[in-house]
Amino acid sequence: MTPTRTGAALSCATRAPRVIGDPETTRRARFITLESRSGLRPAGSNKNHKNRPVGLRRMRLMSLALVFALLAGGGAFAMDFKPYGRGAFGQLTKAHAGRPLIVHYWSVTCPPCLVELPQWAKIAAEKKGFDIVFVNTDGDDERARAQARIEKVGLSSAVHYGFADDFVEKLYFEADSAWRGELPFTALVAPDGGVVTVTGAVDDPLIVEWLEKRVAK
Repeated sequence: MTPTRTGAALSCATRAPRVIGDPETTRRARFITLESRSGLRPAGSNKNHKNRPVGLRRMRLMSLALVFALLAGGGAFAMDFKPYGRGAFGQLTKAHAGRPLIVHYWSVTCPPCLVELPQWAKIAAEKKGFDIVFVNTDGDDERARAQARIEKVGLSSAVHYGFADDFVEKLYFEADSAWRGELPFTALVAPDGGVVTVTGAVDDPLIVEWLEKRVAK
């Protein structure tokens, strides 16, 4: 069997049978057995499976190895980046109504974002009584790098979203009508729904003050 890829699935194409040996001898044989790899053979010529050609066994082992590799590759992006599209910001604020909420936007192409991610991880681990959501603004081609960074700083168990709309300007506008995509960007949502947005680092005075007022240590 020859393994072939069709889409995301693995299929096997069977080679056409071929006659082995002298055709006249084959016609005189009492029984004929068909093997997809080795063709037509008189019965009894292969009494034990252990006598099958080494090439056939090797091909089967290679096929199994390929299947396992494909399955392992499918799990490479195990982290759940929920899709962040149009209307997502409003849905988040509604879902977390009554509790302080931080929505932090970041990217792997933003050096300040990467520098301060460990600080956000520390805040998420040490402070209580609030919800925090991380939104990665990169495209799908950078999602693996984003996952690696998240795992490195210890934020794997946090809630993560990823931009899933090509009309990114609309996503910016929904969070803040004045936002043009600058990063890092943080939306601080009070329990009553009031929103304060900050373009800058985690130690920005507005973020520090908001945390002191609404988040327990």
